[in-house]
Amino acid sequence: MVRQQTAIPREAFSVLRRRADIFAERCLGNTLWSKQREILRSVSDNPRTAVKSAHGLGKTFVAAAALIWWMSTRHPAEVISTAPTWRQVEKLLWKEVKLAWGRAVPEVRGLGECLQTALKFGNGHEAYGVSTDDTDRFQGIHSPHLMVIVDEAAGVSQDIYDAIATLGTGGEYRELLIGNPTSTDGRFYEAFRDQRLGYSCISMSVEDSPHWTGEQCAEVVLRSLTTRAWAEERALDWGTDSPLYQSRVLARFPEGDADNILVPLSWAEAAQLREPPEDADNTAQLGLDVARYGNDTSCMAGRVGYNLAYIEGKPGNTGTLDVVGWASSVALQWAARHGSVRVLVDEGYNPGVVDLLLARKDAGVTYEAVAFGGAALDPERHINRRNEMYWGLRELFRSGNSDADLCITATGPAVARFVAQVSAMRYTYDVRLRPKLESKDDMRKRGMPSPDEADAVALAFARPQPRRRARIWT
Repeated sequence: MVRQQTAIPREAFSVLRRRADIFAERCLGNTLWSKQREILRSVSDNPRTAVKSAHGLGKTFVAAAALIWWMSTRHPAEVISTAPTWRQVEKLLWKEVKLAWGRAVPEVRGLGECLQTALKFGNGHEAYGVSTDDTDRFQGIHSPHLMVIVDEAAGVSQDIYDAIATLGTGGEYRELLIGNPTSTDGRFYEAFRDQRLGYSCISMSVEDSPHWTGEQCAEVVLRSLTTRAWAEERALDWGTDSPLYQSRVLARFPEGDADNILVPLSWAEAAQLREPPEDADNTAQLGLDVARYGNDTSCMAGRVGYNLAYIEGKPGNTGTLDVVGWASSVALQWAARHGSVRVLVDEGYNPGVVDLLLARKDAGVTYEAVAFGGAALDPERHINRRNEMYWGLRELFRSGNSDADLCITATGPAVARFVAQVSAMRYTYDVRLRPKLESKDDMRKRGMPSPDEADAVALAFARPQPRRRARIWT
């Protein structure tokens, strides 16, 4: 039920109607920092605003504040919000809307009712979230005061943007595209490249944050923003040259594309949004990459069918017996869960691990040794085994391949490192037109960390080729 409206003095209402930033501070009880204020002023003054933002700078709160401002200062009004997946619609923007609504002054909260993914002020006067699985959801929408908010805008398909383009043909219109700059395809990217599209464009890097600039703001604001320590950790984990660092820390669109990057960042992020198909292959396979140096990481990755479900690492100085014990324990757990499991082990830098694992009598487990520098299964198309495994991994990420699309349900820092690694790897072609992935040494020269997680995932998805007698014990 819509609550009884409480009047706002006419003079104050006139100011609030013109200025979303003033509304956010006076009516939603929030203190803004300079970039948040700049975004809300742009939304106030311009029909279209595009914001590319680093991680943890309050971009989704800004979108929520803009939504409530529009609904509270126009009548009748309509706001449509969307994102690449329904989970993002519900858990990102509308989570912030509900939090902001709870802090709003009584004069605002008295205007309507906030539901799970809707804000209702009355018939023909509401805000709501929609998913992007059907362009028809964006058809036939008319309002004298219409706003469209696209969260995580880089991941939304062009079909949806084409549908959005049919809106706002009459009356007062606002459009806000906001998100991390993860893809060089689509409307979000073009908004920053083509002035003819008419977007007021704003970039919000961590280096714009008060933690870097020294801007004076409330302590509660500082605690909510990305810190220098976090950015420094990401530089070590991801490498400053990685597209993930460029996007999530510096708010820059990644350089390179599918013609020279192994797995473009947009492909990797799309895989993290997918759900495993219901009729998925249940084949279980683990990959173990053993650390080369003490500052590297020994990593295990596991997949079930086309789902990357597990990544974990141990410090590079972990002893051989400890690595073997850990790998065996994980393999036994997977075999118990899935009936059997194949474990592909990198034999390049610590053959003792391979020897000890091959000698084990683990029920339901097959251990096989793989040499990254060994011959490819298909030498006409690939230079060596490493190139072949990584190219096969790339093809699983590429939507529209002959196999099911790879999805990633594993979570945590190791997954972020893996995404940073594969989205930074470059490739060229040799004289026989076979793809040639850059070496680990070349990556190190660019300041990139060792791709330990990526090596483990490549093994987890590789076609097995036993180099020694494999053993399975039941």
